Amino acid sequence: MFTKVSKFFENATWFKCIYFLLVLLSFNSLCALRSGMSYFSYAVALLGGFVVLFRLLNFKKYISARGIVWLVLFCGSYFLSALLTRQYGLMENIQAVIWMVVQFFIIYTYDNSAPIEQDKKEIKILGWLFLGYTFIMSAAAIVMLITDYNNYRPAGDTAVISGFLWNRLWGLYTDPNYGAVFSIISMVLSVAFYKASKKPVRVFFIVNIVFQILYITFSDSRTALVALMVTVFAATFLLLLRAKKLEKHKVPAKAVISVALALVLAVGSAVTIAVVQKTGNELKVLQYEYNAKHKGDAEDEVPDTIIGRTDSDINNDVSNRRFAIWQSGLEIFKTSPMTGITFRNYIPYAKEHLPNTYIVHNDSGDFASLHNSFVDVLVSQGALGMGILLCFIVSLLIVFFRRFFKSNDEEYRYNTFLLLMFLPVLVSMMFYSETFYMNTGGAFLFWAFLGYFMHSLNRSAPQPKLLAKITGEK
Repeated sequence: MFTKVSKFFENATWFKCIYFLLVLLSFNSLCALRSGMSYFSYAVALLGGFVVLFRLLNFKKYISARGIVWLVLFCGSYFLSALLTRQYGLMENIQAVIWMVVQFFIIYTYDNSAPIEQDKKEIKILGWLFLGYTFIMSAAAIVMLITDYNNYRPAGDTAVISGFLWNRLWGLYTDPNYGAVFSIISMVLSVAFYKASKKPVRVFFIVNIVFQILYITFSDSRTALVALMVTVFAATFLLLLRAKKLEKHKVPAKAVISVALALVLAVGSAVTIAVVQKTGNELKVLQYEYNAKHKGDAEDEVPDTIIGRTDSDINNDVSNRRFAIWQSGLEIFKTSPMTGITFRNYIPYAKEHLPNTYIVHNDSGDFASLHNSFVDVLVSQGALGMGILLCFIVSLLIVFFRRFFKSNDEEYRYNTFLLLMFLPVLVSMMFYSETFYMNTGGAFLFWAFLGYFMHSLNRSAPQPKLLAKITGEK
């Protein structure tokens, strides 16, 4: 009986589905900041505690997951920072640790001895859950765009926005940047699932890709545009390296051809978005003119630009305040360079120690994040936390460069798909807070598919001697 219960909790596919649903709904404008979501998150955290407990009881299965020791140290570093800055708030930082434990040791961590087929089954379940969700969200957003629907719901010190507002399509996402990055990943999934599907299902994938392109376009997310270009470039380059038509070329020539074509398609994706947006603007103008003429709308003048922000919308700053926010983060880092001040304590700490720094002294309001995940780590956990994170990254890169390009064709395509699934989130980490300290859909996708990726690359790698002794392997 105990063995069955243990296997149920250790496998945790069911938990990943529940947790994925939680983080998706938490950034859905219909559910965000509702009291019911708090109870849902408590229940998920409790279930996650049981999963972690059973994995600890069988820790030898999971300790060989790549970089797991660094992730333990990373959590410890954050907890130390929380204790040292407890006077500014402790409970929210404990919550951040809880979500990191879930993401690191359930969503990412894997049993290195488990078959890859088990991962593929799990990916199919999570993939269809995500595809269904993003399809509905994008379809609803397009309807809102056509009907000019928008809603602004105050919620405490903030607000939940939905629909088409301020020249941007939010849809049912609380942040169009998150939604647009989801759209990229949804397209990657659609392409990956297309070949193995029957014709009626393939129609769904095609329609879904169209919907996702429309959402990326009208959300006017520059973060997503950069992520899309990087993803298209990476996909083209990596797949061309193994293309049969290029086998006759030598490695240098093959690399040059792959890079050139990848650049063309990456730029082409940006041009496509620009063309669709221009077409959308023209259609919107026609719609407003028709409404003014036939429906008696009060608005006599039709704005020149309907979709997309202007320079004045982002204060004539190409970074949209990010450079100033990052500079402010570095100013805070200098006051506590070794252990940092934690992610949840930016505002109270800055107001006490640096009242004139940008994140608390500007014409917009307080900034509770630094809009760059790596700057967040540097400020939250100081040099200690950043050093641990760099060690984790290096440990992953070692496996990547040793094994990714040496895998056979089938494994190579599978690994490329996994890489493309978390690459858009990795790019977005440069422009907003994601992956660390937060339970978001993007963080889930990043850690889940990074785990599948490392499992695939690391399954045949010899264990370090210390881990081999712990697990009892020779």
